[in-house]
Amino acid sequence: MAGLKDQAFSSKGSEEEEEDYSEEEEDYSEEDSDDDEQEDVRAKEPRKDAVYNTVGLHEKLEEIGWTDNIDWIEKLCIDYQREDGGEIDANDDLVREMAFYTQGLEGTREAFAKLQDLKIPFLRPPDYYAEMVKVDSHMLKVKDKLLFQKQKIEEAEERKKAREAKKISKAVQAEKLKERAKQKKQDIEAVKKWRKMRQSSGFKEGRDEMPLDLEGGQGGIGFRKSKQMRPGVSPGDRSGGKGKSPAGKGNRGGKNRQFKNAKFGSGGPKRMRKQNTAESTADVSSFNKFGAKRKKSRRD
Repeated sequence: MAGLKDQAFSSKGSEEEEEDYSEEEEDYSEEDSDDDEQEDVRAKEPRKDAVYNTVGLHEKLEEIGWTDNIDWIEKLCIDYQREDGGEIDANDDLVREMAFYTQGLEGTREAFAKLQDLKIPFLRPPDYYAEMVKVDSHMLKVKDKLLFQKQKIEEAEERKKAREAKKISKAVQAEKLKERAKQKKQDIEAVKKWRKMRQSSGFKEGRDEMPLDLEGGQGGIGFRKSKQMRPGVSPGDRSGGKGKSPAGKGNRGGKNRQFKNAKFGSGGPKRMRKQNTAESTADVSSFNKFGAKRKKSRRD
């Protein structure tokens, strides 16, 4: 019994401590919120010892500011104005760097001319070995790198467009093939339906009707090219056997045609026909037996 009483008292004590702790947290949170509100109010209120002396500020500005009649050599300011006057896209690296380069180059040229007019030495003496932060070779490397990056981006865009176009063309081609297959299926179904309706109506093929087989099978006459030659037409004749002779009717032709046929033949290759034959080998009429002696005497 004593243990149960101690447990009950301890549980009650812990509950009271938790309630006190939660109440303290609420008090602290309320105090913090009140402090924040007071700080906001204090920040909005101006200081009591603040002084806004506009006259004194303008006087100091005139003391430290540049006057209108000051010499250019005292300030060395160059104002560069673009010829087109358009805005520059700050997100484009190449355009931005090119604008910096052009601005620096044109400003340097203008300052160079002004310093020459004032006869003020400004070139680096020969015994001065200090280098610039970025030399021209380094700037050329930067420019080449920017151009390479731009070209790489453009090539990637072109490849992407080509892939998209290829996908679209494949989809269009597949759609066309589907449409053709669908149309073919519909045509076949229509023909089958027509045949069934014809058979169901009791229509029979007559003696004069001929079964049509488009594939050229044994059941009918197909659309095949006939290999049978027409009478009176040579194998190499492409005119269909209806060509007219240049010398009128008949196959005799004129005298010129007969002479040319006798001399050159009537078709076929003629090159090297009369060479390397028995007659050409035995023919020595073109040989000059005095040619060798004359050449020998000339040499002597």
